[in-house]
Amino acid sequence: MARTLSEPSERPGASIGTASAPDGTSVTVCVSLFNYGHYVIDCLESVAHQTLEPLSLIVVDDASTDQGPESVSTWIEEHRGRFTEATLIRHASNRGLAAARNHAVSRARTPFVFILDADNLLYPRCLEALSRAASADGVAFAYSIIEQFGEVRGLQGCDGWSPTQLARGNYVDAMALLRRTTWERVGGYRAMSTGGWEDYDFWCRCVESELSGVLVPEILCRYRLHGRSMLRRSTDTLRNHLRVCDEIRAAHPWVEL
Repeated sequence: MARTLSEPSERPGASIGTASAPDGTSVTVCVSLFNYGHYVIDCLESVAHQTLEPLSLIVVDDASTDQGPESVSTWIEEHRGRFTEATLIRHASNRGLAAARNHAVSRARTPFVFILDADNLLYPRCLEALSRAASADGVAFAYSIIEQFGEVRGLQGCDGWSPTQLARGNYVDAMALLRRTTWERVGGYRAMSTGGWEDYDFWCRCVESELSGVLVPEILCRYRLHGRSMLRRSTDTLRNHLRVCDEIRAAHPWVEL
């Protein structure tokens, strides 16, 4: 099923009950899109080539001004047979990354969701391997080692889940497979005055909710480093970096930034 929707509003973090997985589908990939028209099709192709089947897809366009939404709409129509459900939701105005992610997860009807920004990529075994790990008792989310590519090459997210280490700074990217109940329990993603660290804030609230994740020690995701990324444009400037550190410490006093 392929759909394109225009939605005026959503309630991030609202209680929406237990997800009912369509046709036995366990995972929905939730893609956030804003002016990444040059990258989004490569992102979606990496989702389509996942070894995990069946699979659902929700793309939330946060009022892009480029050709991205039109490209996604065409791509979904051409690949609708790959997914149990494939939906493009278009915001009438830009609401920020947290709202886009929350809207996507709120529409998912599966027990697990994978958070993916439109400029990043997945290796084919990603969702299959993470699903196996996240299905274990007591696991709230699963993540993998991530390959950096583009302007910088390297690895990130190589360490296992540790609240003590998280207190010193974020090392777990947003690209992770969450139980949908995890998202509900922490109240979704929180909008921040300086964007870019919504994932760090989310993991801190997982710690405060006594939720634990697990590392799959394989390179399963690819993080694109480029000049247009949010971290490069906003968070990594010195003034904004200090501001976002203050905001994180105010929300989570145990953090030692």
